[in-house]
Amino acid sequence: GGPQDVSGVVRPSNHGEVNMNMRRRQQRPSPYYSERPPYYSSQSPLSQTNPLSARLPTCLILSSFLFGWLLGRHEGTRGMGVNFTLQSREILQSLMNGAFIFVGLSVHNECESPDGRQNVAFCSTPQLLGKLMRERVVLERRMLTTKNYGSYYRQIFNDISTKASSSLLTLDEKRRRALGRKKETPLFTASPESANRLSRRILIKHLKAALREKSISSSSQPPPTFTWITAGDATAAAHGNLYSQSYTAILQDTVESAFQTLGIRFEAKNYGMGQYSSGPELGLCMNEVFGGDIDVLMWDFVSLQPEPTRRSVLWSNRAGLHPTRPVLFSFDSFGERFINMDVGGTGTILMDANAFQNLREKVPDSNVVLHLPDSLRNFRCGATIEGGVRCNDPMRNFVCYLENLDDGMMGRDVDSNAAVKTKICRSNKYRTEPECIDARYQVSWHPGWKDHMLKGRLIGHFLINSVEEALFELDRLKSQLGDDTTTLLLHLERLDRDDDRTYREKPPDTKIWDEDEAVFSSMGAAMVLQGESICHTALLPSRSRLEGITTENESGEFDKGVNQFLMSAPEDGILPVAFDMNDRQLCKELEIDHKDFFLVREQDGWVSTVVPNNKELEVYRRTTPVKGFIVVCVKICPLNKCPDAYININEVSRRTKLFITVDGKPVTKVQRLDSCHILEGDDGIRWGNKDQFELRFRIVDPGTLRVFKISSIIVF
Repeated sequence: GGPQDVSGVVRPSNHGEVNMNMRRRQQRPSPYYSERPPYYSSQSPLSQTNPLSARLPTCLILSSFLFGWLLGRHEGTRGMGVNFTLQSREILQSLMNGAFIFVGLSVHNECESPDGRQNVAFCSTPQLLGKLMRERVVLERRMLTTKNYGSYYRQIFNDISTKASSSLLTLDEKRRRALGRKKETPLFTASPESANRLSRRILIKHLKAALREKSISSSSQPPPTFTWITAGDATAAAHGNLYSQSYTAILQDTVESAFQTLGIRFEAKNYGMGQYSSGPELGLCMNEVFGGDIDVLMWDFVSLQPEPTRRSVLWSNRAGLHPTRPVLFSFDSFGERFINMDVGGTGTILMDANAFQNLREKVPDSNVVLHLPDSLRNFRCGATIEGGVRCNDPMRNFVCYLENLDDGMMGRDVDSNAAVKTKICRSNKYRTEPECIDARYQVSWHPGWKDHMLKGRLIGHFLINSVEEALFELDRLKSQLGDDTTTLLLHLERLDRDDDRTYREKPPDTKIWDEDEAVFSSMGAAMVLQGESICHTALLPSRSRLEGITTENESGEFDKGVNQFLMSAPEDGILPVAFDMNDRQLCKELEIDHKDFFLVREQDGWVSTVVPNNKELEVYRRTTPVKGFIVVCVKICPLNKCPDAYININEVSRRTKLFITVDGKPVTKVQRLDSCHILEGDDGIRWGNKDQFELRFRIVDPGTLRVFKISSIIVF
């Protein structure tokens, strides 16, 4: 819902504090300080145009410094072992930041047109900060309602900082392990360089918005868009919940207005896919699946990524090749996997899964506190979250309901009374009715709507803090380069190009992939990690499917494909895009990820496709010559157990059941590329350096009606 009024004065929460040096210090949970002054209310003179703002008399300046001191007093002195010089510098910065915001709050309306239209081109940085702080107040009022977190809002959101810490990236291993204790684990971690890259992206969009406002033809130009893409497994896809309840949708609701204060349209897109890991298919098909304009790309495959680094290294390297080189945002525990994502020249930010679990466990116990706001009621019952608890059952992704456990699965005795007490949390985990009465996937290991809301709100507060940090960086740049918008934009774009050059000039670290020498004896790990490719994919959601690129739809619209149980033999012999109706739920408000496929059937004879097709060549333009490697990824089966009717790609040969040709030349065997396969013929795994290849498929196994299902074909 929209903003709701709350009577009385709203006090600021920890996420609204301003401190430019936050990233330079170790983050620790800090309590809410009741002695801090309140933000302005709707009746406050700060919410109205202040005639003193033009003159800024001495009293206003002194008040501003006092405001800054109160806002940041504990931030500059709380760190143990911090020398006095550092404390003094941080306190001074807090004073300056407080003055900056106070002035902005006083004059924030002056840059708007009489009709209320946003006019960011004529806003000073303090005015923009004032507009942002006003949106913070509106957001906090919403969070303080019983529909959200009520009086527990500050307690929960102050208990762990929603600004990025860089401490874990600079400490030795012994100290890092010490900081791994629950109460000291930062929720968000980023190096100063990565935090700066995120700020730079926000500023580039803002400066483009300012230039748009100054343009005479601005009314016909859409505002610049800051695009967040969520990539992940069933948890990210919000299986079991309404699509609108996913944390990606909650993120959109949380930060949309904050980005609008800078003239930016924020768009969060959910591309979560159940059963899928981040590689190799999604990593190799990143542009074709997630789109060509990404600012932040979230990695949320933690429940399906048993290997520590292999696929995440592929993921981060392929992201560096993406046309917009997005900042990588991962939901994971701090460790080798996250460290290896920083490949140089790209931003990497961590939301620590362990810290998030610590925060879950601090939510009031619904068996003890009976009157809780909607978003917390029946969320934690004893030691369980939404009725689920960690267990030793891999079939349930190691999250079980107590009543389904025996002693061996818990590793300790199961308390029957505890199981009864958790039932209310389990029964209230999902809220899909009355919209959808037949929702599937409501299982123990999928989070419910309250968990999605908490996660989305936390990420949203982090991004709002990042917008604030970007404005302080903008003020610093203006003090060095002047106020000219074009000059500032060119400077930031040059820094982006420098990062891109750093990434492309640095050879990839291939040691993890080079371990499988048999697979890469010809292709090489460097080609897999950073070789240019075009992906012909049937996956949904994906850019290629939604924009009709895969099927070469002339109108550029989504082509649903054909029902595999109702389709007739393709008259033109073209490899069809098909879907399984059992993969789709009746209610359209549920998840949208589907494992569609290119279908080869025994009764259809030869079917063929050209990869990449003409439209793919036009949209995904190559910048390097074709190497001639072809990789086929087959459809994933539930629990990796396919029906007997499925042909295995390893059955390909000249004489048995599955036949594949490339430009008329037979495929004699395949080499494994993780879960995908490299096609090999008589002359090896290179099929020439031409732009397009014709692939033909046929199954010969009379009377069996066997099928072969392909999700993507990738050409390097």
